[in-house]
Amino acid sequence: MALRPHKCVLLWCMLISLAAPLLSANADEEKKTTLSSELGDVFHRTMEKWQMSYTVQQSRKAGVACIPWSKIGRDFLASGIFEAIGFSYSMATDEAAIRVATQGCHEMANHYKVEGCMCEVVFLNDDPAAVTPEGFSLSQNKEE
Repeated sequence: MALRPHKCVLLWCMLISLAAPLLSANADEEKKTTLSSELGDVFHRTMEKWQMSYTVQQSRKAGVACIPWSKIGRDFLASGIFEAIGFSYSMATDEAAIRVATQGCHEMANHYKVEGCMCEVVFLNDDPAAVTPEGFSLSQNKEE
């Protein structure tokens, strides 16, 4: 039993409509991964400003930055730096590395009176780990 041409078109349309959300979800995940990597670049640039290198530190490490999500845009990602960061290395566990780096970020933010940002993990060991807030979009966030 062969399908008639109009039934094939209908079947094809149904398959496309079912696959579209999956394709969109994959595109969103790819954008988040790219943004996480770009935030990692900003973190490295910030460390260089302080004449330090995250990459030379030993494993079991974390990098945390006070991320001003409302100001994250293309210009910031291309040339900005974080106003407060924290990092740790040679820690016993990943959790300890994150805790120490987060504490350092909070202390730096308090010392320099940095506001409008949240200390969040940017790196865990050498892997980008920034988590984009729900509903965040680069197109909605422009520097002022």
